[in-house]
Amino acid sequence: MTSGYKRIFWGIFIATFNIKIGMMTILPAFIGWIIVVTGISELEKKGYVSTSITSKKVAMTLVVVSLGSELLRFLGGELIMTLLPLLFYPLFLLGLEFVVFHKILEASIQYFAMSHQEETADLYTDKDRLYLALMGITMVLFIISLTFNHETIGHVGVFAAMISRLYLLITFNALSKETHKSEQEIIHE
Repeated sequence: MTSGYKRIFWGIFIATFNIKIGMMTILPAFIGWIIVVTGISELEKKGYVSTSITSKKVAMTLVVVSLGSELLRFLGGELIMTLLPLLFYPLFLLGLEFVVFHKILEASIQYFAMSHQEETADLYTDKDRLYLALMGITMVLFIISLTFNHETIGHVGVFAAMISRLYLLITFNALSKETHKSEQEIIHE
């Protein structure tokens, strides 16, 4: 399980921090989402929890949507992303991310509860709740910004989205370490 969480961590990292050189993006977001899908597959392969199937399908949707946006940017430039239907693209992506990572955290909590690690399950329940609150605030800020065309609230929304992503990175790093510790305890018994 540790390798699955590590892949999810690096997938989030790549999807968040992609480097652009001119019109070309080095390690675009869809590559990060592909790595997240492989991390979810790794968790499934280890016999994790069946609820991760939903997160895998939504993560695959993130891959397709991100690839589509990269193609649109490449073919039409940044100007095409200002079209009215595409203005809601970031909000759509946030909604997909919200579902994927909440389902993964939910499956992790179920795993810890079934493994009789109640303290760890409670810890990650609290982390999931905080993630839900952060993403809820982020989505509300983006909705207000788009509805009223308020640039300052949009900037605050971007800041809130970055906080949410950084929180996810910290959470999945901790999950990786926690499962590594659990796996080592099982090996030594």
